[in-house]
Amino acid sequence: MSNYNYLSESEKILSVLDKLGAVSPETAVTTEQMVSKGIELGMTKDIFTENWHGHKEGDHPWWLLLAPMSGVGSEEEVAKYNVPYLHRQKVSSTKNGHKTKVMTYWYDESYEHEVTYTGKAYKEKLMRQQDIQNLLDRTRNLPKSKEERMEQMRHDPRYLEIGDKFYSVKFIVAHPEQFNPFWVEKAMEVSQQ
Repeated sequence: MSNYNYLSESEKILSVLDKLGAVSPETAVTTEQMVSKGIELGMTKDIFTENWHGHKEGDHPWWLLLAPMSGVGSEEEVAKYNVPYLHRQKVSSTKNGHKTKVMTYWYDESYEHEVTYTGKAYKEKLMRQQDIQNLLDRTRNLPKSKEERMEQMRHDPRYLEIGDKFYSVKFIVAHPEQFNPFWVEKAMEVSQQ
């Protein structure tokens, strides 16, 4: 039995994939198969007998590493563990007589996987970016000064200049009691055009 202590957990996983011949979707292996082979080779411990305090198979460290290694997880995890040629896909399987979906993994250097960031921090970052973009879109064509806005309203048929103020035609029509009948009549004419 070889000594694998000098390898990182990520390197151990890649070594097991190599030993299992997982080089395409057709030869892909499940995490369970990788962990079993790792235990057999002495690369990792059996979580049920070697003082691992996990409660189920998914608690094994390799389960936690495989997602960011294959480009899925938080930005920090993916940046730290990403292996561009480690691929995964969800497939149907039967376990203990029940149909289930499992992830299978393989290593293929002919193409890189797509990175998919997940997690609350990433979603919040996307929402902040979208909020900023929405604000920019809403304010992009707004006037830069009061004078520029006044000039726009002066040439906008939806506004009437009364004295040194501008009123929307809709407002004048909706509140005729607040205006001279001349302006109400003018607003009615504009609104019907």
